[in-house]
Amino acid sequence: MRRGHPMERRALPLNALRTFEVVARNLSFTRAAAELGVTHGAVSRQIIALETSMRMPLFHREGSRIRLTNEGSRLFTGVAPALDRIAATMDSLQDSTAARVLSVNAPPTFTMRWLIPRLTGFQRANQNAEVRLATGTGSPQTLKMNDYDVVIRRLADDDDAETLRPTPFLSGALVAVASPDLIGTRPVQSLDDIAPFRLIEAATNVVGWPDWFARAGGSMPTPTRFLRLEEMFYAVQAALDGLGVALVPSALVVDDLAAGRLQRILDVPGVFERDYCHVVSPVTRNPELARAFCAWLDHEGQEARRLSSSVMGDGMA
Repeated sequence: MRRGHPMERRALPLNALRTFEVVARNLSFTRAAAELGVTHGAVSRQIIALETSMRMPLFHREGSRIRLTNEGSRLFTGVAPALDRIAATMDSLQDSTAARVLSVNAPPTFTMRWLIPRLTGFQRANQNAEVRLATGTGSPQTLKMNDYDVVIRRLADDDDAETLRPTPFLSGALVAVASPDLIGTRPVQSLDDIAPFRLIEAATNVVGWPDWFARAGGSMPTPTRFLRLEEMFYAVQAALDGLGVALVPSALVVDDLAAGRLQRILDVPGVFERDYCHVVSPVTRNPELARAFCAWLDHEGQEARRLSSSVMGDGMA
């Protein structure tokens, strides 16, 4: 005689189970958060809620490391193939229009400030294409590449070059910018003139203000007031709102510079970081459309370089 009853389907915590599968597969809350495009805290809350509802621990927590409990292993053994079967079934039910669906994963700020404003050009040339945008910042290696046709990331030349074959299309040069209203009150003519302003930077920057000051031939002002923000978009918006001077990729603010919404601070050569690259999934279901999208990105990148050169000079292109 069977003991108990299976959990009613309507009560299944599907979001928590999906989060659990990603954490269990990576054995890392941090990598799971990057893959899911959410915060570490959001992942942790989902797992705690699942453990609470099941009344059992699913992970052993050993400092910064985790490993599955016996119960966690059993759950992963059941959940992972079930999610794969669901995904496979949904794939098999796609009609002929699926061949014109292009799934793209790109960084949030890039998507909002660069990709979306230009996307009408691609849609105009590919009227039957349906572009689906998702955002994330983790390495393409942490993503399930069969979920996306094209992934856009800031990558160095040697970042997974052999396995991913990334193609750079947009400069990652960083430039110092501020609102003209802010600078109008205290013009900046030398490095010393920057001292009164708050310095804004995003946590996603690999290089930062010390690199910019060194490139300018000086050193950080003392004392220094910082405004450090989690995402690049917040840094750009903070600069637009006059909260200080931001160090951001020139490609993401060139339209604002051209329109006069932002002003470049001093004529300092760009501090070069990782370029924006596109990666075509090796298992894309629409390679022709993926190649067309990447070719369009290359063209738009060239146009952006020309605009950058006219606004800021060749050194920033």
